[in-house]
Amino acid sequence: MNLIGAWVVDETDVRALADFGDLLMEFGDGGGLAYTIRTRDREQIMLLRYWIEGSTIITDQPSAPRIERTAFSLSDDGALTLNFGGTPYRFRRQQ
Repeated sequence: MNLIGAWVVDETDVRALADFGDLLMEFGDGGGLAYTIRTRDREQIMLLRYWIEGSTIITDQPSAPRIERTAFSLSDDGALTLNFGGTPYRFRRQQ
């Protein structure tokens, strides 16, 4: 499963749009993850480290250490689904 690249909220996932808005996740091949919340006025960027164990993404934010575990899957149509607290959210690779 290849997560490397930029992912945005799937425009067909109404719940994800409502909960996250304009979110960009950029998974690097060296284990870096830039998590960017974009608004009209500014961007808030969180730099995280990530690794994968099975079908779980494990993240840690070095500036505020705390391990987070998120189940994920990649569908045949290329969507990334992340399960946050029992709720699935869909993302698409940014073109």
